[in-house]
Amino acid sequence: MVNQSSTRDDKSAHTVAFEEFAGSLFRFTRTIRSTSGLWVQLPGELKRSDVTILRTLSEHGECRPGFIAEALGVGPSVISRQLVTLDEQALVVRRRDPEDGRAELIALTPTGRERLDTMRRAYVSGMQEHFADWDEAKVYEAAAILEEISDHIAPALGRDGSRTTNQINEKEHA
Repeated sequence: MVNQSSTRDDKSAHTVAFEEFAGSLFRFTRTIRSTSGLWVQLPGELKRSDVTILRTLSEHGECRPGFIAEALGVGPSVISRQLVTLDEQALVVRRRDPEDGRAELIALTPTGRERLDTMRRAYVSGMQEHFADWDEAKVYEAAAILEEISDHIAPALGRDGSRTTNQINEKEHA
């Protein structure tokens, strides 16, 4: 016969562990949200929403606005509004899709790539300063854990859990 109090203690320990995880995750997301002002201070004067679109274009190449919206988990109208601003700043170029004249294709311009690369270098440099005590192994481990967390959360948001951006090639970094 299984001792019910030990089973209850095991569940309790599991629940306590997930409560700790949930609290840490909540604190992490709050911290990340509070850093949104840092994006404005980085070279290139890009907003976080601009960066996510430019990064998607950098990683996937020319694509339709609907693909960008789906990749970022936002509505098409959100992307449409942002693309107007990015187009006005000459960071993206828009053209009609030759296969479907009703659709448009969006691509990163050389100026957009330069501003994204400048911002990325500055952001990475800042991260290196803040995590100076971490060696490469710890950085890769943290990146893998964050990717795994995202993969577990994505299905709850109605998104594919597979990694579409910034994949970690474990063979390269092992």
